[in-house]
Amino acid sequence: MRPGELSRFEALLEEALPVASRVARGLAGSAYAEDLLAEAVASALVGFHRLRDESRFTPWLLTIIRNCYRMMLRRRKLRRTVPLEVVAERAHSAANPGDEAWLDGVLAVLRPAEREAVVLHYLEGFPVAEAARIARTSTGALNMRLARARKRLSELLLRRTNDAEE
Repeated sequence: MRPGELSRFEALLEEALPVASRVARGLAGSAYAEDLLAEAVASALVGFHRLRDESRFTPWLLTIIRNCYRMMLRRRKLRRTVPLEVVAERAHSAANPGDEAWLDGVLAVLRPAEREAVVLHYLEGFPVAEAARIARTSTGALNMRLARARKRLSELLLRRTNDAEE
């Protein structure tokens, strides 16, 4: 690393870390979030010299997190599938919708691409165009993932409501 590069990296990372942590947790769940984040930060440190615009550090880091997450899935190190019944039970028993277990359960219902879109757009508040850039997809594809996620979650909610009425 060149002189001063490490301190610039640390300063940018400190600013981006809260968002990066939430995205890692949203994608990989509480159990794997730290591993995912550590792998992504190490990759970012190695490739920091290639970042041309430091004002784009956070989206760049989130793209690295996304890529590391996909590599973890491919290596089958991470399986984030939970039966719908388990998710419905978690969602039903959680007293606080802001609860970590509740959020993990809801996100576990979604496919990885849908989960990524929901985390970036709804939970982190990135505009669709920026979320699409981070996810390396088109805005149309990201909108489709969001629509599928909304449909999947509304079906789960409807099923839970019907079960409660019976």
